[in-house]
Amino acid sequence: MSDFKDKPFKDKKNHFIIPENEVEKVEHKPRFIPTPKNINAQERGTVLKKGFNSILKRRTENNTSEILDDIVVFKMNTTEDEKLDDRSNFQKVFKDNNLKINALNNNNEAIVSTTLNFFSDFEAKLEAYITSSGKSSSFFEVIEGIDTLDNENKKTERLKSSSFNESVQDIQITLIPGFEKEVYNKVERHLKDKIISLEGEVIKDNFYLSDHTPILRVYLPSSAINEICNQDLVFKMDSTPYYSAESSSKRNDESSENIFNDCEIELRDDLPIICILDDGIQFPESLQELIVGDWVAGDIKNIPSEHGTKVASRAIFGDNLYNQIQSKKLTPKVKVINAVISDGGMIAEPDLIDRIRNAVADIHETTKIFNLSFNTDCPFNDFSVGNLAYELDLLTKKYDVVFTIPTGNHSRWEDKELLTEIVQDPSTILASPAESFYCVTVGGIVNDYHSSSVSEKEGIAPFSRIGPGFTGSLKPDLVYPGGNVYHEKTIRYIAANSAAYVINKDGQIELEFGTSFAAPLAAADLAILANKNTNEDAKVAKALLIHHAKKTPPMIDLILNDYHEDCDNLYGKGTGDVELAGFSTASEATYIRKGSMSRLLKERVGFYMPSNISSQSRRGNSIIKVKVTCISEPPIRNTMGKEYLRGYIDTSFHYINSKNTPEVKNPKGKFGRKKWHNTHHFSQTFSMFNPGDWQIWLTLYSKPEVENDETIDYILIVTIEDITGQNIDIYEGIQMEALGRFHVLNEVEQEVEV
Repeated sequence: MSDFKDKPFKDKKNHFIIPENEVEKVEHKPRFIPTPKNINAQERGTVLKKGFNSILKRRTENNTSEILDDIVVFKMNTTEDEKLDDRSNFQKVFKDNNLKINALNNNNEAIVSTTLNFFSDFEAKLEAYITSSGKSSSFFEVIEGIDTLDNENKKTERLKSSSFNESVQDIQITLIPGFEKEVYNKVERHLKDKIISLEGEVIKDNFYLSDHTPILRVYLPSSAINEICNQDLVFKMDSTPYYSAESSSKRNDESSENIFNDCEIELRDDLPIICILDDGIQFPESLQELIVGDWVAGDIKNIPSEHGTKVASRAIFGDNLYNQIQSKKLTPKVKVINAVISDGGMIAEPDLIDRIRNAVADIHETTKIFNLSFNTDCPFNDFSVGNLAYELDLLTKKYDVVFTIPTGNHSRWEDKELLTEIVQDPSTILASPAESFYCVTVGGIVNDYHSSSVSEKEGIAPFSRIGPGFTGSLKPDLVYPGGNVYHEKTIRYIAANSAAYVINKDGQIELEFGTSFAAPLAAADLAILANKNTNEDAKVAKALLIHHAKKTPPMIDLILNDYHEDCDNLYGKGTGDVELAGFSTASEATYIRKGSMSRLLKERVGFYMPSNISSQSRRGNSIIKVKVTCISEPPIRNTMGKEYLRGYIDTSFHYINSKNTPEVKNPKGKFGRKKWHNTHHFSQTFSMFNPGDWQIWLTLYSKPEVENDETIDYILIVTIEDITGQNIDIYEGIQMEALGRFHVLNEVEQEVEV
């Protein structure tokens, strides 16, 4: 299996850049062919008419006209084979009838709003549909039901389960998105009066998501939940999520703060910088120069510096801090900005979002890489992306930054004997905000074997939460060492041979475990890669790190046994490796394309296959492996349920076969290139082929609110790898035959310890 071997890096070469003139633009003419429906218009119309009547009746009974003026809000659903927000349905059902989709509960159920006049027009069209036997206003054949909002569906599962246990609840009330501020102001005043009348209390005023959706955080008696659910414009009621930083340390008695005074520190001015969003960093005096800036949220009263100091030490010194101390030579990889967003303990979601927003707004011009080692203590909600994950995705796009976040930890390793039992337990799924689509989600692996641990060497850590992500998305992205842990006779132990060694706020060494201490390793690698190899482009660094992730033996075993999906869910794309990601070699050449595209223009991105490798073609023997990664950042809306991503870029592989004819070769079953996933990642091997201009075809698919001329950013990485074992110089072949068509990525002249 030569394609899994470590590569020699004595011949480091800069990656190739695919310039604009190697991209062919092709007009895209999407077509929709409607499926004939056998609908009885009389029966369908009768059902819909009842729905219209119930909506108007509720509006009168609840006196909503006093609050909403002429706004009508209702529920609409289609048949199971139809999606309400498809472009074809959007035009004929919504746009043509002046209806607005405010939110989706699932693929075929929407919350819809319009004015009272347009609602009357819509009802008149229904009458025409019935009397004409479906010949007029035929779009009603798509609509299966129209009704009032279902109050029970407004409660999350988390709220339902907690309301039985507590008399007073800490609740977030999310209003239906998509209305003007004047409407929200009236509704909020009404709701606050209602909450007070029910002996509740408003905790946080005027908290808005970045899409301007209001959220009221309140204390509410459990007995009042149904009454508030019944209020118009309430979209969702949820128990307020709380986030925390887990830490379960064990002191190394041989160490003390004096140990750092005895160490030589290789401190350079040109070290890259990352931001640690945590509860503060407190280093010994000899390490203070590694902190290049401080930022403190305005409402922070106490700075414990317990967790943040440890996380920062992992980012700065990496996974071999213990060896560095033993050798009395410290080699920092990065410097850090100390951004204090926590005063210890649990943080309510609105407070955490506010603090992160402010920190990123102030810091993003200094660094583009942020580490946030915080999670909730339970798996993410399977019906929508959480508010924090959504806000992190929006900040990623707004400020062009990259967040590294942990998968979160679980404690199933304490009561289960086998790793297979742990990973099959549904409670071990990723914890928010790890379901974020645009952050780098990092799981934990262990460095070494321990006889009492359930994990094997370089395998998934016992505590590490696993994927898949929301709607089956590819999560985690990467894994890094995060320590190892085991239990004997109900006592928990940290395995010293693969612990996460950290510095605590007293300047002492501690043994730790947790994905909190895996994520900062990824942040440091991204900073090194961006600073040295991608002209300070953090997004390209992210794509390269994911694309070139290294497979460990446990991952290889899963792949060889055809457990590809299990491998993805446990390990993502593998372990990040700066050297693999940062450089091409003679036998492994990488192309990079950073671009943007719109819906009506396909892109055919060209790269060159040299003849010195194609001349080795032998039927039945794989000669090369070509790996493709395309990461895009389409618009997102967290009120659209499982339709969170409002676009995706489809990738298709086109090569030149041995008959010199272009041919498509994509993985079977859409593996690695699924619809409505923003990351496409796959590889193909070839035995018989010809040299020349090969291509990756890109096509953008998007939801109806995304205009035809709106562009979506993407990064495409393509690697050609010689797997003959002969170290054929593919890189030189490209340079010799492509004659300067593909530029070489400029290298920043500096040496970085990795």
